[in-house]
Amino acid sequence: VIKALRDVESELKNVKKSPIKKIIGEYSISNADLERLADEYKNVGNEVLKLEEIDNLLKGLNTKFKNAIGSDNFYLSLQAVDVDPSKVLSSMNLLMANRTPNDNSLGLNNILYITLMLYILRDKTIPPYILAENYEELLEEDKSDILNLCYQETEKGNYEIKDNISEEQMKKLYSFMSNTSYSNEGVTLLAIEEPEAHLHPINQRLIYKDVINNNSNSVLLTTHSPHITAIAPLESIVNLHYLNGETQIYSTAELEKFIRLEEDSSKYNSDYLDFKRYLDVKRGEIYLAKGVILVEGIAEEYLIPQMADMLDLNLDALGIVLCNINSTNFLPFVKILESLHIPYVVITDGDHYYENNGEKEYHLDASDSKIEGYLGIDRIEKICSKMGKELLEKENNKKKDEMMNYGFFVGEETLEVDIMSKSHENEEATKIIIDTFNSLTQDADLKKKRFKENLEASHYWECLKRIEDPDIGKGRFSQVLSSKITKENVPNYIKNAIENLSNKVK
Repeated sequence: VIKALRDVESELKNVKKSPIKKIIGEYSISNADLERLADEYKNVGNEVLKLEEIDNLLKGLNTKFKNAIGSDNFYLSLQAVDVDPSKVLSSMNLLMANRTPNDNSLGLNNILYITLMLYILRDKTIPPYILAENYEELLEEDKSDILNLCYQETEKGNYEIKDNISEEQMKKLYSFMSNTSYSNEGVTLLAIEEPEAHLHPINQRLIYKDVINNNSNSVLLTTHSPHITAIAPLESIVNLHYLNGETQIYSTAELEKFIRLEEDSSKYNSDYLDFKRYLDVKRGEIYLAKGVILVEGIAEEYLIPQMADMLDLNLDALGIVLCNINSTNFLPFVKILESLHIPYVVITDGDHYYENNGEKEYHLDASDSKIEGYLGIDRIEKICSKMGKELLEKENNKKKDEMMNYGFFVGEETLEVDIMSKSHENEEATKIIIDTFNSLTQDADLKKKRFKENLEASHYWECLKRIEDPDIGKGRFSQVLSSKITKENVPNYIKNAIENLSNKVK
């Protein structure tokens, strides 16, 4: 176990616990060599004692000490360190760029420590270094000459593995060593708590990839880092919930039908690939959330947190993450969140349409009698069908109400138009939209005037066209509006969605 609250500096310096000591201990270094080195340590120490500077130092110290105690019966001297042969190897320090762990950052020391631990737990079937007598014993069993192909003799007559061994040779060597080697390391389960401690996000991803991709053991890793969860294999996530006095466990491991195509188990389906594309660092937070709001785009990402504040609901304080998927393909996210039992709501545009000769036409006023449906409702119906959620209602508005029970909240038109429509009920709320447009429109009084007239006349699509001009853009408009927005600007379906999820989380 590599614990979260680890004192890496202390571990690296500790003679008994240091990972480097354990790694060195894997080599069968002869006692004769250790005894010789211990004697050399002592001889070097004795040479130090013969330096004139040391002699002068001792004279000065003894004079001072004699005067202090009034006696010369306690003569001070120096002794060279008597190194025990068994402790010769413990006297070494591991340096990084010629610096000790004390001089490195906590982040670098964490990477070093985890790297050393992974090296200790590596697959040891193929030894990198073999003593001569052991090599001779193995040669007697080697009928394919694989040892001589893969090992070379050292200056001292022992053997070390060669560089650039072919994959085929490595497989043969592995098979040979598996059947004849005296090593028996068993099976290891490696548990790492919060490997992100003190690490830059880039290094968090690198150390995680090293742990997962270059480790032959089973790995259990706990983390609060979205940088790690964003690159973790989708089917590897385990989520722990503490509910009603006990821990409940949910996993993505049972998503195999969702993850792979039934007709070809080696290929991933499009929903899975969509989710992997979307799962960047920010969306990696959804695994860590107490609740998730799924939205279509950047406008919602700017506005909904501020709308929640206007409703006296702080999303961060509630542990709610807003996830902008930059599309309307909510299905993969819904499946993942349901598998992990993480509460969620989906907020999507209504997108009124009517059919003309079989073609859907949009951007109609809500009062137009030709409106036949909502693209948003059609979209959510498909998701409900794939998720096995039965919808009984036939009439559109009743369908919306029924969908709310499953966590899906559908607007009337697009977000901006719905905000304008809601704001029409309040003079101050309408003024906020006008002021936002004016602040983004430089030296164009006529444009400002027409925007105000269209907004007050409920010609919202004309207003949206002006917002979508290249000089402004929906994202920029929403960003500025988010700093001015009030409770009266919040459409009812968004208010209902935020309050619904907040109640679930609470």
